[in-house]
Amino acid sequence: MQEDYPIPSRGTIAYQYFEVPTNFTEDRWIQAYEVRPSNRSVVHHVIVYARPPAPATPPGQTGRRPTPVFSMAEGMEIPAGQTGGQRLPPEQRKPLGPNDRPAPRTLGASIGGYVPGTASRTYPVGTSFRIAAGSTLVFQMHYTTTGTTTSDRTSIGLVFAKTPPKTELRQSALINGSLHIPAGDADHRVDAEMTINRDVTLWSMLPHTHVRGKRWIYEAVFPDGRKETILSVPNYDFEWQTDYVFKQPLKLPAGTKLHATAWYDNSRSNKSNPDPTLDVWWGDQTWEEMMFTGLTYSLDPAPAPPSAQ
Repeated sequence: MQEDYPIPSRGTIAYQYFEVPTNFTEDRWIQAYEVRPSNRSVVHHVIVYARPPAPATPPGQTGRRPTPVFSMAEGMEIPAGQTGGQRLPPEQRKPLGPNDRPAPRTLGASIGGYVPGTASRTYPVGTSFRIAAGSTLVFQMHYTTTGTTTSDRTSIGLVFAKTPPKTELRQSALINGSLHIPAGDADHRVDAEMTINRDVTLWSMLPHTHVRGKRWIYEAVFPDGRKETILSVPNYDFEWQTDYVFKQPLKLPAGTKLHATAWYDNSRSNKSNPDPTLDVWWGDQTWEEMMFTGLTYSLDPAPAPPSAQ
């Protein structure tokens, strides 16, 4: 980051965004990364995005959107304007202050991040993430106050592959932004699902909830109806979140459904629960909740057309 960002002793801090130009004159390929907050005590999480320069569109032409790799099931999106279960009209939203760094219009693709338990990643030889020439890094910072005035200046270190890889890695996410967890419920279930529209290889998964999350299970439902559990996390720990890397990357053909189920403890028996008397919805802050899974994947080559007889 290009500045030391001041953190107040108390209060709620919205997500802050910091832009850092790379000044790369050619495409680069990330073989490994490490994200280092300068003050871990106030950093809830970091996501670093790489926003490429806007492509030039010839006059009179419009870009045609390709078929998305993943299609979310109906009802998974976050309701517009929702914060902690409330839909705030524009006139009720808090005006920006001098210490606010609002989100840019475009973030770009995620290239790395930090949560307690996961701050670095080295990718297998022959695989890497691309950063386009002229890209800008965008740091999404989630800060929390600790009772002491302080500051943070997070950085990311990158190791570049010497040559373009055989396989380009990409990132996506499976979420259920419409979750609702009733007050006092000790074992509330939330599901999320997406359909895969292209043949892909799945390299890793990172489950993320806040302090009410207790366990996860993931299933792949293949086009022929076969169902397979691909990841089980029976004891999810918010204090030590893990990127689960498959020893053998998973081949998932087009038409496969990826289904996630998470369970939450919103009862008094959960000692980390901020307030078991309240219903909980999707929200950015730790006392709210999320159902988010980060996915690292690659597109499989399209099959060759049949040869002419």
